[in-house]
This record gives sequence, C-alpha cells and structure tokens, in this order.
Amino acid sequence: MPSLTVQVPSWHSVRSFLASCWEDPDADATLAAQFRGRQFDAVVAQLPMFSLVTLVLIGAALAVFQDYVDRPMVVVCAALLCLLVAFIYVPVWRAWQRKPDDTPVSPRSAWALAVAVALSGIAFSCLSLYLFNEVDDQRRVLIAGVVAALISTCGWMFASLPQAALSWTLSMSAAVVIGIAVLQWQRFAPLVPLMSLYAFALVGTVLLTSRQFLKRLRAEHALTEQHQLVGLLLNDFEENASDWLWETDGDGRLTRVSARLAQTTGLSIDALRGQVLWDMLANLAPADNDALRDRYQTLAQHMRGVSAFHDVSLAVVLQGKRRWWSFTAKPLLDTAGAKCGWRGVASDVTDQRERNNELLRQANLDSLTGLGNRNFFNRRLASFFSTPGLIKPCVLFMLDLDNFKTVNDSLGHAAGDVLLCEVARRLRGQVRRDALLARLGGDEFALLVPGVFEREVAQGLGNRLQQALQAPCVINDHRIEVHASIGVGCAPQDADNAEDLLKVADMALYAAKAAGRRTLRFFERHMEVDARDKLGLLADLSDALREGQLEVHYQPQVRLRDNALIGFEALVRWRHPSRGMVPPVQFIALAEDSGLIVPLGRWVLEQACRDAAQWPGDKRVAVNVSAVEFEQAEIRQVVREALRVSALPVQRLELELTESTLLADSVAAIKLLQDLRDDGVRIALDDFGTGFSSLAYLRNLPLDKLKIDRSFVRTLDDKNNEQSVAIVQAIHRLASALGLDTIAEGVETEAQKLALKRIGCGLGQGYLFAKAMTGAQTLEFIEAYENDNVDLAMTIAHVKAPPQLADQDLRVDDLRMTIGRRGVPLSHWAAATAARQ
Repeated sequence: MPSLTVQVPSWHSVRSFLASCWEDPDADATLAAQFRGRQFDAVVAQLPMFSLVTLVLIGAALAVFQDYVDRPMVVVCAALLCLLVAFIYVPVWRAWQRKPDDTPVSPRSAWALAVAVALSGIAFSCLSLYLFNEVDDQRRVLIAGVVAALISTCGWMFASLPQAALSWTLSMSAAVVIGIAVLQWQRFAPLVPLMSLYAFALVGTVLLTSRQFLKRLRAEHALTEQHQLVGLLLNDFEENASDWLWETDGDGRLTRVSARLAQTTGLSIDALRGQVLWDMLANLAPADNDALRDRYQTLAQHMRGVSAFHDVSLAVVLQGKRRWWSFTAKPLLDTAGAKCGWRGVASDVTDQRERNNELLRQANLDSLTGLGNRNFFNRRLASFFSTPGLIKPCVLFMLDLDNFKTVNDSLGHAAGDVLLCEVARRLRGQVRRDALLARLGGDEFALLVPGVFEREVAQGLGNRLQQALQAPCVINDHRIEVHASIGVGCAPQDADNAEDLLKVADMALYAAKAAGRRTLRFFERHMEVDARDKLGLLADLSDALREGQLEVHYQPQVRLRDNALIGFEALVRWRHPSRGMVPPVQFIALAEDSGLIVPLGRWVLEQACRDAAQWPGDKRVAVNVSAVEFEQAEIRQVVREALRVSALPVQRLELELTESTLLADSVAAIKLLQDLRDDGVRIALDDFGTGFSSLAYLRNLPLDKLKIDRSFVRTLDDKNNEQSVAIVQAIHRLASALGLDTIAEGVETEAQKLALKRIGCGLGQGYLFAKAMTGAQTLEFIEAYENDNVDLAMTIAHVKAPPQLADQDLRVDDLRMTIGRRGVPLSHWAAATAARQ
C-alpha cells in the first residue's frame, strides 16, 4: 500500500506568503505608499460605521446591564470607547475626506490607526469580561455571542489594512483568553482553546482578504498604466505614424479627421469633415481600372453592415502615383446597442504590397536563371489538370545535364552557375509562349508544352532542345560540351493527372540517363515495372547486407615484365537467393543513390582486409572507395578500424578513388589523402584519363599509382592503334615524371600485354591473367602460382572461378599464349579449356 507523504511548507515560503498579504513585494517605495493609502482609505471609510456600532453597543450594554453601570470598570471602558470615537475615529475620517484620492500613507500612520483599533478591542474585551464575570449564565451566552460576532465582523471590516484588522482580532481574542483564564478558568477552561482556534481562523481570513485586496490594487494599477500607455501610443500614432485614425457617423460621414489624412489627401480637415468616406475615396480611385474602382463598393457594403472588417485594400492616385490604402474598423454602438458610426485606422500599405510581390516573385522564380522554380512549376502543372473530367493534351519534358557535377567540381560553382544560365537561355529560345519552362533544381529542367498530342511533334521538339545545347560553351577559357538527357511523358496517353505525369517523365529521364549521354526516351510501360523492380532490388540489397548474401572476389594484379603476382583488387559480388548472381552494374549505382554504399563499402573494406591478412607474403589488396563514402563516412577511422581488427599491415592496403571523388572538395580531399598516406595506406587514382582534372591539380594529389582506364587498353591490339598507344604512353610518362606506378586494367589479349610492356607500363590486370575469384579460390591460386604450378593456377582462375557477369570471356588464343609463356604443358591447357567449355 503506497505511503501518504505530506509536504510541510518551508519557513521561507510561509514568510513569502505572509509578506504578500501585508504589502506588494514587487512594488517600489512610492507604489507601496500609494497601495497603503488605498488600504488606509478602505479602513477609514469604515470608521463611521465602526463608531456607530461602538456607541450602539455601549448604549445597549448600559441599558441591559443597568444594575452594573455604577461600577468603575464599566465607566472606564465606556468612557475610553467614547473618547476614541470622538477624538480619533471621527477626526481621522473627516480629515481623510478632504485629501485627494491615492494619497500615500506612511507605515507610521497605518500603525497609529492600528493602535487605536487595538485600544478599542481591549476596551470592548474588558467591558465584556467584567460583565461576563458578574451576570448569570443566560446573559453570559448573550455576551459571548455579541463578542464573537463583534470580533469577526470588525476584523473583516478592517481586513483591507492588515495592521488594523490583526490588531483588532488579536487584541480582543487575547484579552478574552486572558480574562477567562484569570476569572473563570474552572468553569470555562474549554473556551480557551476554542477561542484560540477561532482567533486563528479569523487571522487566516483576514490575511487572505488582505491579499486579495492587494491583488485587486495591483490589477487596477496595471490597467491604469495600460490605459496611459495606450493614450500615449495613440497620441504618438497620430503625430508620427504614417497611418491615421478616422471616425464616421451612422451614415458614413467623417466626424473625426486625422491631420495625417488631411496631409495625405491634400485637403483641409474642414473640407474632409462631413464627407461620406467611400465617396471621398472614390474620387481618388484610378480612372482606368474598373476592377479597382469596384473595391470602393466593397468598403461601402462593409460600412452599411454591422460587423467589424479588416484590411480592406483600396487603390488611390495621389500626385499621379498609385498608392494602396488598407482600412480596418469596428462599429460604434450607442447606449441601446445600435450602430451609430464607425471608428478605424487606415494604413498606406504600398511598400508592404511591393515587398510581398517581390517575395512572391522570389518564391516562384529561380534566382539564378530567372525561370520558374519547382514550387511554381508544380502549382501551374496542377492547375493544368484542375478541371474534373477534362484531360488537356500536353507533353512534359524532363531534362538533366550530362556530367554537370564534373564541370561544377572541376571548374567551380561559379562556372557551373554560368553554364546553367546559358542552358536556360538556349532552352528559352526554343519554346513557344504558351509553354512552361522551369528549373527544378541543380541541373534539372522541366518543360510543359500544352496542346501537343502527336509523338512525332514531341520528338521533333526534343531534338531541337538537344540541338540548341549542342554548341560548346566557353567559360573562363574552358570549352565545355553541353548535352542533356531527356525524359518525355505525354497526357493523356501516359497519365491523367499532374503527379502521375511527373512520375512517368521522371522514369523516362532515368531510362535516358541509363542509356547514355544525350539521349531522349519516351515513357513506356515497362519503365514502371523496372522502377518497381529497382525498389524491390533496393529492399533486397538492404536485406543482403544483413543476411550475408554479399561476397568479395579478388582479381590478380601482375607485374608485366616477369608475371610476378603483386596483389589483388577486391570486387563485391551479390549472390541473391532467387535472382542468382546480380551484376554489380545493377546494384552499385543503386547503393550510391540510396546511401547504402556507406555500410556496403565498410563491409567490403573489412572483409578484404580479413581475407588479405591470410595471404602469404606481402601481397597488397586494392579496395575501391566511392565518392559517397569519401564524403559521408569517416573514411580514415573506418580504415584504421578495419586494419586493427584484421591485423593486416597498413602498407598492404591500397585505396582506389576516381577523379570525381577527389574533385568534390579538393582541399578537404587532399588533406584526407595526405592523412591516409601518413598512416601508410597506398592511394591509387582509378579510371585515369576519363575525368576533367588538370595536370596541376594531379601534381598536388598525394598518390602512389595511376590506373589506366580499360577504354584506352581495349584498342591497343587494333591495327590502327596509334592514337591509343599515344594516350597510354602519355599517361605512363606523366606517372613516371610524378614518381607514380602505373597499372592497366582490362588486359584481355597478349597483344595488349606486349604493347603495354613496350610502353613501359609496370602492372596489368584483366582476364588475360585471371578472372575474379572467391576468397578461398584466391588462397588456392596464390599457393599454386607461388609454387610455379601454373596449370593449376590457370584452372582455378579460369575454370573454377565464378561466372563473370559483366565482362567478356577470355579468348582461347590469348590463354594459350599466356600459359605457354609460363611453360604449362599443352595437355594441361587443353584440359583447362575443355573444362571451361
């Protein structure tokens, strides 16, 4: 059973409560004296009644108890009460009546009155006790009732001034208790605690009543200050504000005219007084706009009614310039509650309207290009489909610039802004006046063309848009190729509302970007299925991370001059329980768009470090790091943790990053790369030659290796390969000048290998050497390769290795040449080839 806890108030809280009953603790000395004067005034106002009650009680006592009137005690008490009435109460009351209201009173005056009241209480008590001791029990009951009533009644009368009320209550109560204890203790001892309890209750009542009286005084004072403040503000308002007050009679005629109104209109106050307000304003209305003139009839209708109105805006012409005035008013009521006029305020809101119009313009327009923004476009598109049951034919083009991020990152945001403005200018020149062109954000534009129904017309317009962007744009001496991917959705064929039309056009744009640069795609129903499949694939990828469906495979990296095994590149693979092996091209971009690439990349790094720690020797493992990981993840801490858990020596880890990853924030990227290199991690620049980085920027990067993109390697074995050879030679010479290693990826033929060796490229990677293998197969491959058991190594690399989903098969002739160079018997090669087939 829960215990009942009673919280006893502290002495501080009790004292604070008593102080709030006595006087206002927040009032200064002047205000406290004014409040004390109000309290004193309330008590003095009761003195005539108190004096009358005193005289009546004295007369009644002398009449009822006439047998005792000659006793000295009776004479002394009666005489004292009469003297107090004649020489204190009545003079104080008369003198106070001649003083002004809210006269301050000192504490000494309040206590002087309290002493007089206490003397009256003691005199009444002594008189009552003397008679109580002398008379019979029947009369004692009468005396006790009169005394109790007198204590409570007069205590309540004096409660507004706690000094007087407590003096009266405590003096009478104390005198009664002392008298009973001295004169009649044996018979009336129980009356002592009862009287004490009665006095305690009366004291509490007096204090609470005094506290409420003080609260009322504070409220009245606050209200008075508020009224004074309102008066000052109104006076200042009329003198200094740009607004003005007005007042009319029941017929709408001006009865009070502000000097500000007269000054604004150029008319005198006398000329304005008596005019009907709406007629006077109508004379200032623009003469060429009937819609604006109709607003004055709206004001007249409001003023003929009986309800308050707010912010009725009217246009006026003053000194040849249009201004906007806003009127707010409430009706004036007579004593019978009927409307007898109006009182209100008028404001010049011209500047406010102009600011609002500017804000509205900024809210609807893109500040960079001057086109409509996403908010404006969505509202206009929704209004296009606002008529129920009517679908207007239209075409929606969604445009997205190709490689805009690369331009933005390499040349800076200022150059990107110039490019966006130029694109907006070119697009604006290709659209007709009834079309709606907007920049939705970033490098994404939208164009809504109403009335177009035929697909061929839409195709032609899309082609013109791409042709308009075809000419290069020169910014800061940089020649930039501008292309756009375009997705097209049509109504009513593809959608019957704004939301669905945006959705289908966006899906078409996604398909266009997936198909390559400068591509236009119309929406097709299978795109919706593909979009749902991608959503499902994304959900499955999240499950794959939790359920361990992902695998890390490893592709060897070989030194070209002696075929020595240097290390491996870690490649993630997804073995889906129902889809089978999902190609990386299908889920890596999806992971980057969704943010799952961060936990995915962390897992790949940790798994690769664990696997590499089991390899014999000092073979390195190269792990790709995406731009999203580099920007969002604490990559340095992630790398340190992976190395610590796996116990892999730091010099055996190599991180591969693309140019776009490093260009996103060059200063921060260089700092982070330098920190990683200081830790001992090797850094390789992947897909070199496909980005836009300058040589000066490359010189500042803390790198160890350049990785030549497979697109340059693929054509090295063509007959007319001079251009490819020149590009690879240039990259190799650049790397040598910077002290960097070079590795060529995508080496698939012996001819490509020989060409790379002649150029001087140090390392190679590709199907010519081995496919990507599982972790267990990689261990077997290393053991066979290091023991010169090349036929077994090749079998593992090309026969046992998992199917390569997105790559080409190794050519048989190239496999023979590679095996022959390692001295593998032809029978072993034939067995390996047969097994592959």
